[in-house]
Amino acid sequence: MTARRVTYKSWAGITIRGNTKWQASSVKKENHLDKATWLTAAVEGGSMFGTVQGYDGCGMSAGLEHCIGLLPRSMEPGSLWGLLLKIDESLPETNPNWVAMKAAMDKVNWYLDTKGVLRNKVTGAAVGGQEIRNVLSPVNGVVPETGPDFDKAVRWAELFNRLFEDSATFPCQIRETKNGLLKSHKDIENQVYARYCKLESASAAVLGTNISAELDLAMCVYHSFSVNAPSKARSVLTEVLGRGLGSLDFSKALVKALGTNTYANWQDRYVRTRQQAHDSGLFDAGLFASIAPSHF
Repeated sequence: MTARRVTYKSWAGITIRGNTKWQASSVKKENHLDKATWLTAAVEGGSMFGTVQGYDGCGMSAGLEHCIGLLPRSMEPGSLWGLLLKIDESLPETNPNWVAMKAAMDKVNWYLDTKGVLRNKVTGAAVGGQEIRNVLSPVNGVVPETGPDFDKAVRWAELFNRLFEDSATFPCQIRETKNGLLKSHKDIENQVYARYCKLESASAAVLGTNISAELDLAMCVYHSFSVNAPSKARSVLTEVLGRGLGSLDFSKALVKALGTNTYANWQDRYVRTRQQAHDSGLFDAGLFASIAPSHF
């Protein structure tokens, strides 16, 4: 375990890279949602269990899709706490890494309620984003290079790393990443599966049975983008779906619309997404020239 201080824009914090990889070979090739989940994890953090980071104003992020402690702009608590509750529910009370995490939370008067809301154990009030940031990545999301605040940020990063690299948490992490994909903008996404597969959602899509290889790849690429910027991905999907294309042309157009989009770092993200998908062995290599080419 190596903790590093990283700077990003006006922020600074600690990152620790996990050592355990979720191998693509363990994923069923025919299961569309499993592949979408793996590809999302691969693009977000190399499909590594235990990678954590707190250098971008979010306090801390962890999990295969990097659930965040708080939303840097709105300062609202993020999805990390709901994931922690699910992990708590999946582990025995004696799990040493969860015991250590609960002890650290107790010292700062934090606890998770039954809905995954982080609360103050004295007042019962929901813990706000500013407090989350100052506890996990002091001060105000800019961790100094040395000193007590640096040491505190490292200790929290180590706690999260150990918990999320604990193999007992792996099934929960995978399951909750899947659930996250199913919940995000399911109204518009389910229109795709209904139109082209006659299915209610991605969870029922099986390659070779009810979803084509081309659409399977295209929607896996889409899901890997959606976790990065859900609203932007939704607008792209809505626009392409509105063209009324057939399944093959829709698949090509969707990937191109994502891969050529100038939003944030999406063009670089497409390169990473394509490479991870190509190298995974989960998709027919012959698909990439037409559906996800190296250049458009």
